[in-house]
Amino acid sequence: MKQIQLNSPEFNRVLKNMQLENLYLSHSLQQKAIEIVNSGKKVTPTLIKEALANGEVR
Repeated sequence: MKQIQLNSPEFNRVLKNMQLENLYLSHSLQQKAIEIVNSGKKVTPTLIKEALANGEVR
């Protein structure tokens, strides 16, 4: 799977869709979201909670 970055068109599309819903991510949360997606692991609520609590993806 293609690795995404902060300036990738795919990530910018997600941010734009979030803005349409009046939702925003801080820069640190954007970095964590990219780390989760690029980890290659299946994205689950548990994985997201762990990443936010621990600051890393295991």
